[in-house]
Amino acid sequence: MARPAPASTRAATIISFLTAHPLQGFTISELVQHLGMNIASAHATLAVLSDCGFVLRDPVHRTYALGPALAATGFAALERHPSIGAAIAQAEVLAAELECETGVTAAAGRDIVILAQRGPEPAMSGIGYPGDRSPLLAPMGAPFLAWADDGAVTAWLERAAVGPPLDALYRRILAQVRGHGFSVATSAIAAPAVVEAMSRLRAEPTDDGAEQNLTEVLQATDEMLVLFDGLSDSDEIVFKAIAAPVFDPTGRALLALSITGSGEPVRVDRVLALGRRLVRAAGIATRRSRGRVPRRDAHHAGTEPADALGG
Repeated sequence: MARPAPASTRAATIISFLTAHPLQGFTISELVQHLGMNIASAHATLAVLSDCGFVLRDPVHRTYALGPALAATGFAALERHPSIGAAIAQAEVLAAELECETGVTAAAGRDIVILAQRGPEPAMSGIGYPGDRSPLLAPMGAPFLAWADDGAVTAWLERAAVGPPLDALYRRILAQVRGHGFSVATSAIAAPAVVEAMSRLRAEPTDDGAEQNLTEVLQATDEMLVLFDGLSDSDEIVFKAIAAPVFDPTGRALLALSITGSGEPVRVDRVLALGRRLVRAAGIATRRSRGRVPRRDAHHAGTEPADALGG
């Protein structure tokens, strides 16, 4: 793998950070503090980004924010990836039908980025806002990893530094996700300690200590993803989100369509029904963008073949 060029890394980091804070402007000193950059290097990078229109400098407050040229980049990306528009359309249908918050996220390198949010915001903490990023480390991002090869799954688990018990559990859950077609995250994934750790990482995305702190918090419980084994239809759970993948033409899980929970206990049979409805919506988005659902009997993640994909 080619070594990343420092200047390219700085530019990508600055744009990603400003995208995650679209309504705010930051001085160069604030960007240096948040992103751990040398002020001279940051100044040179911002000058290039400004000349290209990718960032805009406020001459009065001396702050930097996203520039208008990125709008053209966004429109071009939507044309290149019709699945995004198709997924957002399905999120709108689900939000109106179920009267709940829905969202569309994408796998973006080592992160998960929120692309769209639709419907009413729930009483409990919602999915966030477009531009928010979360690291793609276990247990976060299960819909993106369930159909991946064993190398990608192993890297996902190793990044989270999970031990053998959690490793085995998350691999079982990935097999379940392939079988049902969707994942279910519990309210534990939005516990105060997790939210605080995520806030720190978003504020200081280049701080290795911030990600390490998040991994330690995530390791504190094995109940962040629902494993349906042993649960009856009448049992109740409090779920944070149900998510199903939208596949691209190569069969890769490029996007995830999600339903946010209300924060109230819900019967397991209702959760399964919501999951099946979500899978149908994700399937519509996949077909309308000429995507391809992977074969049911294909080799996945080094585990035994799963049941048929729901919906």
